Amino acid sequence: MPSSEEFSVRSSRAIKELIDSPSFNVEIRPPDPSIVLPTNHTEVRTALLKHFAPPVAEDLQEHYFPAEEIHASWDSVGQPRISGELCLTNILVALTRRHPPLEDITLPQSGQEILARLKVVDQEPFSGTGRVTGIRISGGKTEPEFWYHDTPRSCLTRLELGYGTYAEVALATKGAFGWQYLFTDVDLSRPEFHATSQNLRESLALFSETFPEYDYAPLVNRLEARL
Repeated sequence: MPSSEEFSVRSSRAIKELIDSPSFNVEIRPPDPSIVLPTNHTEVRTALLKHFAPPVAEDLQEHYFPAEEIHASWDSVGQPRISGELCLTNILVALTRRHPPLEDITLPQSGQEILARLKVVDQEPFSGTGRVTGIRISGGKTEPEFWYHDTPRSCLTRLELGYGTYAEVALATKGAFGWQYLFTDVDLSRPEFHATSQNLRESLALFSETFPEYDYAPLVNRLEARL
């Protein structure tokens, strides 16, 4: 899925192609004009080096975008009925924004401790599901860990991917609800995941027709392996 084209350009196009398609109703959260972020290569690198070792900072910079967030909330116009929301937060905003620690008292103590340390990098604010993806940083010498908190299910699970893959798949899936489970060992054939697996199956099928420039086969394979 990655391309040599700058990620910021590809992310803007990913949202535009969703908006331009007659198959979807789309809502976009307007940007906060008060948030000013570094834009040139040197400034971005300097800012990332405050949090990460050089090799990690360089990897993260490949998927940097100079906006507070990449956002789109959508659902299909006709059949099949599918929906999703993407709200990918700028890495520097995620690291520096102050917010109350995430909480879920139904998790075991170890899970609650992990959840409280997460920095939110993706969420579903318009849909109001409470589901979030966060990163956990351990000293900045290694790439951040990705964790997905499915609040309605009180499920906290680590994702088997890095920052670059997360960003690329988020764009390709447009944030189709539940796509993060494709990078876990969760059994999506369980009854409580029926709606999630159906949304993913039908989203990937429709996207393959509507956005043929993306290769959805690896994601379809991941879904089938978990059913």
